[in-house]
Amino acid sequence: MSDNNNPDFKKTIGIVAIYFVLLILAIPWYWPKDSDLVILGLPAWVFVAILISLFASIFTAFILLRYPWKTEIDEQFSNI
Repeated sequence: MSDNNNPDFKKTIGIVAIYFVLLILAIPWYWPKDSDLVILGLPAWVFVAILISLFASIFTAFILLRYPWKTEIDEQFSNI
């Protein structure tokens, strides 16, 4: 049986895809070497990398708070 129809599998693929996009955007490989754009006193690529890092942190917090983790203790007390 294929796991592709499992809702948890699709959710996991979506989460991994979002992290992958954030990683690609955070790495400044696409910035021109001679870029002198400055935002808030920082080179633009540094500002964008920090901003993407902040988005990744917020997304991680959202995922951890939105989807509860099942633990052995939860399973033990659910049978009571």
